[in-house]
Amino acid sequence: MMRILRRALHSLFLLLCHPMSVGLCSVAGVFLVRNAENGWLSVPFSLAVVAVISALAFLASDRPAFSIYLGWMTVGVLTVVSATKYRLKGFSFHFYDTVFVAGDPEIYSFLFSSYLHVILPVLVLLALILAFAIGLYRADSKANYALSTRSAVLAVFAAIVPLTFPAEASVERQFYYMQGRHLSAFFVSLVDLKNLFVQPAFEARLEAMAPQPPFPDTVDCGDRTKLPDVFVVLSESQSDPAYFSQIDNGGRFAEKFAPGAGKPHPMTVETFGGGTWITNLSLMTGLSSTDFGWRSPYLTITLEGRVGGALPEVLGACGYRTAVLLPMNETFVNEGPFLKSIGFETVLDIADIAAPSYHLRDDFYYRAAETFIAEHHRTDGRPLFLEIQTMFPHSPYNDRLEPQLKVDGEPFSPDFDISEYLRRMAIARGDFQAFLEARAAQSAEHASVVFEFGDHQSSATKPLVDALAGDGALSDPGSLAYRTFYTLTTFNHPLAHPIPDAETLDIGFVGASLLDAAGLPMSPMMRDLIALRDLCHGAFHSCPDRQAIDVHLRRRIDSGLLHLFPAAPPLHVAATGR
Repeated sequence: MMRILRRALHSLFLLLCHPMSVGLCSVAGVFLVRNAENGWLSVPFSLAVVAVISALAFLASDRPAFSIYLGWMTVGVLTVVSATKYRLKGFSFHFYDTVFVAGDPEIYSFLFSSYLHVILPVLVLLALILAFAIGLYRADSKANYALSTRSAVLAVFAAIVPLTFPAEASVERQFYYMQGRHLSAFFVSLVDLKNLFVQPAFEARLEAMAPQPPFPDTVDCGDRTKLPDVFVVLSESQSDPAYFSQIDNGGRFAEKFAPGAGKPHPMTVETFGGGTWITNLSLMTGLSSTDFGWRSPYLTITLEGRVGGALPEVLGACGYRTAVLLPMNETFVNEGPFLKSIGFETVLDIADIAAPSYHLRDDFYYRAAETFIAEHHRTDGRPLFLEIQTMFPHSPYNDRLEPQLKVDGEPFSPDFDISEYLRRMAIARGDFQAFLEARAAQSAEHASVVFEFGDHQSSATKPLVDALAGDGALSDPGSLAYRTFYTLTTFNHPLAHPIPDAETLDIGFVGASLLDAAGLPMSPMMRDLIALRDLCHGAFHSCPDRQAIDVHLRRRIDSGLLHLFPAAPPLHVAATGR
């Protein structure tokens, strides 16, 4: 039986190696490339890449059919990986994922814990492709072309690659990776390798500016006897359903399940479907990740120890104990070490809160926070600044989490993913309401400010976004795809200033706006951000007066609060206890 099977497979591989079969498969591959690229404009570049990979295999093996199939299979695997990442995170596979992220074991642990149903088919596909490639190699005979001839073939196709490079990827490549170019994105990202050795344009522009007067090394703490506890709640994957007309009764969805929260205000973030740490970094530092272009997913790694004057450092200078509660391991995408570098005294991660898994109902994280808060109030007289990161509405949505919990109004959509996402969000908001009620109960002894924000939209909202904003929404940083919300609720602590009335507030201004509205400690740098917020009408990266933003950033550099190039003073010269 096995002998018959081996003969059948050998005959199949011989048939596939016939020039006509290779040609037909390649024609089919062209149309698959078109679908993978969501258009024809980047297809010539993609085909040139396939040709170069095939020519490399031909140079090494002298087997033409095997080499052509290997080219198609290689880009096929990368396309599947890129499309999967894009569907989950809104950002295509980038070479730097293998440089900065692939060495982090916590990422693999998280992926296998949360996305095993996605990863397993990819692993099976890889195994099948490997077996298929071995069979083709054995069936395809050597063509006996001279090494010089095979080298010439490679040289010709390699020369075609730069000629077909997509024009839209020549500038603002960050948004190219958000357009669903599933095949070409990875190979376009190889151009960014030069930035390992060449100063990026953003930093070069700031370095070319005239030095600016440094910010005064002070913090206005106000009346230290009246400083409230400050809680920042990162509401994972949440955006206001009122943005989506397709959702029935979405207009008051957020308020219905958390009536004690302040009114939701629109906010613009710089990542979609994933990348929580990107939004959190901007909130805490007052920086725009978009300024750094394609490097935005890796800033918690590259900016560790390079940012001063961040939100926790300002509050710490006025006596606050600063802490953050993470649902992941603190080494995940280097977020814990980065947060420590910007002023967080205590980092509680998945091990510290004894979380049994990564993906739990938000009630678990709030209960862990309450334990920490009670211990702090019992043993430490300082006011508390605590960030709580939640997790329940995070993708994937293939399963009904906490299935016994039924929510008034479900199903919220005929689409299972959207309905499950909204159900989880409703449950999460109910848990947030309980957290607010606990703050109200303690307000006589401990005044508090609770700031909540959505870190990014869920991948489940993409069909809704596409229907309202078009298929190119992810490549437009000002589109609906990047709109979330924030709420501000106070307990026994009056607001000092009104909430900004900008149509939407960019995440880079949000941390300073929290300090300003709640009358919390303020540094000169944070006050400058407030002035810029009003000048720019809430827009940071896309401020109409971009020169004003650059002057602010250069002042940070000259104050030792941002270390982006060698000319900047080292951070240790700036006092950390202002």
